[in-house]
Amino acid sequence: QGGLGNQLFQWALGTELVARGQPVVYDRARLRGDRPLAIGPLLAGEPQVPKPLGLALAALDRVGQLDRVPGLSTVRQDGFGFDPRALRARSGAYLLGFWQSPRFFPSVPGEVRRRVREFATAALTPAGRALLDRLQADPGSIAVHVRRGDYVANARARGFHGVLGVDDYYGPALTLLADRGYGRRYLFSDDLEWAAAHLARPDDVVVGRDVATAAVGEVGLMAACGARAIANSTFSWWAGWLADDRPDSTTVAPHRWFVAPGQDAGDLLPDGWLRC
Repeated sequence: QGGLGNQLFQWALGTELVARGQPVVYDRARLRGDRPLAIGPLLAGEPQVPKPLGLALAALDRVGQLDRVPGLSTVRQDGFGFDPRALRARSGAYLLGFWQSPRFFPSVPGEVRRRVREFATAALTPAGRALLDRLQADPGSIAVHVRRGDYVANARARGFHGVLGVDDYYGPALTLLADRGYGRRYLFSDDLEWAAAHLARPDDVVVGRDVATAAVGEVGLMAACGARAIANSTFSWWAGWLADDRPDSTTVAPHRWFVAPGQDAGDLLPDGWLRC
């Protein structure tokens, strides 16, 4: 369920469980409409729940009957924090959650990084590969991710996540990175016009849609930069985390990940990241 970032988290948990000797079957039935399957190459060859069964399970969940299915033990994540029950899951468990934390895949970070990087690189166009080479050769580059889209247009999403602005986040974050010696900025966004109008300086690069055939390509490009000012979005979270195995990498994240009261991102944001 969810977009690219959330699907990557769910796949990463599945990868951890497989490494622990537990067979995993992926249920794609909840992915449709504006949240289609975004990680198809990562699921290629993996066992999957037949779509009619997945739709039936989703329907039972909507009416509160999923927990009554014989032989099925539902492990439902409560909130966004780490839930150790996910790693103790055994045959017959149905895991339903977002699993937004690297604590859900503690023994396979190397494999997860390798496969997501390969997935991202494969999605680059010739223009994207040329940009990747430039970014890898420039350790002073900064990726700036601006998430607006549904955060602006959807009242429920806006009230839960909040929309980051120039004064409250991007300005201070970019000043922090500039003070650390990072230079040229590359802007990535689902609203390029807003980013260009409100953030771009004359020498900044607003990265267009021609660099990738799928959104994951932009994740790989952001990860290749020397530093990142990410949004309160799992999309750019993955860019920061992919780069964390490089000792010279710096990621700045918003201090307040959710604006909704009672939500805690403590298990999501690595200790080594800077906050603004």
